[in-house]
Amino acid sequence: MVSPLRRALLKAAVLATASGSLATHGRNSLAAEGTKVTLLAGNKGSTSALYPLLLNAKEIDTSGLDIEYIGSAPGQMQLQLLSGALNFSGYGALGVVEANQKGADFRLVAPFDLNHSSWIVRADSPYKTIHDLKGKRVATLPINTDTVRQAELTAALHGLNLKQDFQMSYGLALVSLALFERGDADAIIAIEPNSTRLVAKGAREIAKVGDLWREATGDESLFLVGWASSNAWLKRNSAAAKTIAKAYYDINRLIVQKPDIIAQPAFLDALGVPANETKAIELLPRRIAAITSVQWNDSVARNIDKQLDLAIKHGLLASRPGAPIFSQEYVA
Repeated sequence: MVSPLRRALLKAAVLATASGSLATHGRNSLAAEGTKVTLLAGNKGSTSALYPLLLNAKEIDTSGLDIEYIGSAPGQMQLQLLSGALNFSGYGALGVVEANQKGADFRLVAPFDLNHSSWIVRADSPYKTIHDLKGKRVATLPINTDTVRQAELTAALHGLNLKQDFQMSYGLALVSLALFERGDADAIIAIEPNSTRLVAKGAREIAKVGDLWREATGDESLFLVGWASSNAWLKRNSAAAKTIAKAYYDINRLIVQKPDIIAQPAFLDALGVPANETKAIELLPRRIAAITSVQWNDSVARNIDKQLDLAIKHGLLASRPGAPIFSQEYVA
């Protein structure tokens, strides 16, 4: 009988082959002689699509790396990390624990982003809170994403069961967006940049998942995803891992310090935002910067611990991890 982890590995290998590699290499002249690494190139229309562009910024050091980018999307990139197709991938704390409890050995080593999902309804919708949507149709990302895991957790903190209290439809971002825009869903739990694009067109953001977390816990922010790798790879490639982790951390600092960079044509194209969506372009720099994480310290570790404790309390995790999943070693 094939185990769940083995099935995930097999599926990941197929997805990695289907998506293909983008074969884009680090700009440094030493890269061809350096450590080969496969990094995430998020599909167009996702915030992760910004990172390959920003890794080539003059402020970011990728010395000694031979980088190959692998196309991916939320829900797919976790499977590609499982298969080894990716050496680094975005992963949330709950997702890492679930994977490790099935036999993986991942560790979070650098910040990616804070939760940036929103419950959104159409402008003429009668619904004002997520409680009003009980029994209604809600579209969102694939069920194995950390966006969905945190939507489940924050709903539970407000007395709701995401799977039982709503008619959920899970799928790729463009699929859930299409369901919402053509009226086949009463609401969408959308991530950036789609949430900004919808709001700019007049849709109503009735709740941010990060705000639901803050209201229930008192924490000002909700860590969504960090950059993760396997402990085995990290130990074999410690110097390269530190270069990558530091580069990702510096990218986040660059976004926060210079948010208007997001409005440049190349970045808008990566985000899938047409030039005629002027209102969205006006909003995006501030909204993207607000969810870009520049902390990788004990406060993040405490936030992760609280997520794990509450996920166990509400039946979303069976138990705490047997080994640490968070490391500050690589962004020192």
